[in-house]
Amino acid sequence: MSYRILVLEGLTERGQEILRAEGWTLDQMKAQPQEELLKLVPPYHAILVRSGSKMTPEVIDAAKNLKVIGRAGVGVDNIDLAAATRRGVLVMNSPGGNTISTAELAIALMLALARNIPPADASMKGENWDRKKYAGVELYGKRLGVVGLGRVGREVASRARAFGMEVQAYDPFVSAAVAEEAHVKLRSLEELLQTSDYLTLHTTLTDETHHLLNKETLSKVKPGVRIVNAARGPLIDPDALIEALDSGRVAGAGLDVHAKEPPQDWRLAHHPKVIATPHLGASTMEAQQRVGTDIAQQVRDYLKGGIIQQAVNFYSLAGDLYDKVRPAMDLGERLGLFLGQACRGSLERIELGVYGDLRELDLKPILSASVSGILKPHMAEGVTLVNALDIARGRGVEILESTSSAALAFSNLVALRLKTSEEELSVAGTIFGGRHMRLVDVDGVEVDTIPQGNILMVRNDDTPGTVGRVGTFLGDKGVNIARMGLGRKPGSGRAIMLIEVDSEVSQQLTEQLTRLPGIRETRFLRLG
Repeated sequence: MSYRILVLEGLTERGQEILRAEGWTLDQMKAQPQEELLKLVPPYHAILVRSGSKMTPEVIDAAKNLKVIGRAGVGVDNIDLAAATRRGVLVMNSPGGNTISTAELAIALMLALARNIPPADASMKGENWDRKKYAGVELYGKRLGVVGLGRVGREVASRARAFGMEVQAYDPFVSAAVAEEAHVKLRSLEELLQTSDYLTLHTTLTDETHHLLNKETLSKVKPGVRIVNAARGPLIDPDALIEALDSGRVAGAGLDVHAKEPPQDWRLAHHPKVIATPHLGASTMEAQQRVGTDIAQQVRDYLKGGIIQQAVNFYSLAGDLYDKVRPAMDLGERLGLFLGQACRGSLERIELGVYGDLRELDLKPILSASVSGILKPHMAEGVTLVNALDIARGRGVEILESTSSAALAFSNLVALRLKTSEEELSVAGTIFGGRHMRLVDVDGVEVDTIPQGNILMVRNDDTPGTVGRVGTFLGDKGVNIARMGLGRKPGSGRAIMLIEVDSEVSQQLTEQLTRLPGIRETRFLRLG
């Protein structure tokens, strides 16, 4: 089939060659306002954009023939993913193109911090000669702590090892096997902070990682540590970092990313112990060339052979099939969210079982949704239904799936088990009435709970008075109970409460609740 492709904001020559080699029509123009795009897009099967072109719901709906949107780069804030998914349009980006450039910048910032290069250069430009003032330190023999051992983190680790550094990392989603392959020792965050001479951040921004380096965590770092952030600005509390720099606890910081871009508060950029750059991680000729070529190859492979690479949405179901699979996907995602928050430790194995009427369905979208749910609590940014499996497998997580026609108490059942480095937990749910979900089993204990909202999972002794004490405690603390599901395993002495509450329950309250007589464990879960 001959396809028409619209390229907005330019494409590399190599990228153009890749698409034209298929005999397809390629039209290029600069970024266009929405009113012009509405007129332009109807005949196109693929649209390639950078950051300056807005793919709004109106534009996507106007592109009647559209099959795929390719974003040359990482961010897809300019593309309405919900509208694209609803229309069955695949959205791809090219996140790997800037990996090397970002890793090299992180190393450059480390070297600049170690050898005081920016202030020494500024001094020379002022015609001053002061060698003693700008004496530095070596990287050789120092210990580097990498927070986030994804693509960029591993590239930084490789380059740091070439400098003779000892590399250790904190990443709860990376298996020991992946770390060993990268010649990196996995540590807890606290161990990493206490023992690293240099810290470099390469993790995603989530609720859990926002201000990961704050007043409390910075008080635990090894005195004289040097910190590099080329990931996301809000990973660091700027006030806490300034205090640590002023006290000398932190010897210096290299910051390519900032809380606001451009900064509204320039104190860190002005600080004499800070080297600041204006988000240059992907700003190399090679990275820009690479992302353009990568996205052209991805679009070609999809249009030509149906190969999906680096998708950021999920689209592959439509019509009656979508209506059948979507409820099971929704249930799988809720079960995954439950396990992702209930289990501590790094992921090792995920097992999905689909039984009864659901066994006739394609397991892949259900599995993708389940794995996505497990990953989202800690990796909200960048995890989608399409890329969840690749992310998990890339971190060495074993993924298993199975079906069975064995007789069950339910007409359909989705069972999910998660094994981490610290524990193992299973849950199961069913669907009735087409779309109504129920959580029916937690770790072998029968329950009957709607998997939604804010849930307190309480493991307790199967003894009289325990439920009453929990209800009284929550009432005294102003926590309103919407629903409560109870279950117990006869003869085991153990039981479970699943309590839907109206508001978030703090960690302090869950810790207090766990200290009540008969309570073994308490977790607060957000199930959407």
